[in-house]
Amino acid sequence: MDVGLAIGDYLAIGAIFAATDSVCTLQVLNQDETPLLYSLVFGEGVVNDATSVVLFNAVQNFDLSHINTTIAFQLVGNFIYLFITSTVLGVVAGLLSAYIIKKLYFGRHSTDREVAIMMLMAYLSYMLAELFYLSGILTVFFCGIVMSHYTWHNVTENSRVTTKHTFATLSFVAEIFIIFSRMSCGMDAPCSRYCESRRVRE
Repeated sequence: MDVGLAIGDYLAIGAIFAATDSVCTLQVLNQDETPLLYSLVFGEGVVNDATSVVLFNAVQNFDLSHINTTIAFQLVGNFIYLFITSTVLGVVAGLLSAYIIKKLYFGRHSTDREVAIMMLMAYLSYMLAELFYLSGILTVFFCGIVMSHYTWHNVTENSRVTTKHTFATLSFVAEIFIIFSRMSCGMDAPCSRYCESRRVRE
């Protein structure tokens, strides 16, 4: 059955569908009761999503209608380049945020400024990744890892509590939006087919 798709389209669709969804699993788990399991599931989901995005971007950069060994090596090289550069950018942004909070005076011992710097540096890493056509998800992921190991220990106790609850709230709201959007898409498809069938009958 010919659906008019090229091999690049099949690879792009495969890269999108290959990512597993851990949102529902994370809703069941409790981070305080099972922190290791929660971290493993969360990390696995994020890395899968980031890898899928990087692979999708790598596939889009090549004309795979006439694939050969050279194009295959270029595809693998582009994937490795996007993965490494996105990781390095996230690590650099995380280390820079730790340095700013620890060394510069304007962000020291101020909960508002410390939380703002952490959020803005994470957002800056994402914007830089998108600006240079890298993986924003992977960059933010590694930026968050570095921040949790270095920046987190340079802020005050009030900033730690505020940051923890702020990001937990934002994460929960984002997950709720994802769940509702998927539910609406799932309910919209049968309704669209029903309305289309009614128009055909009329």
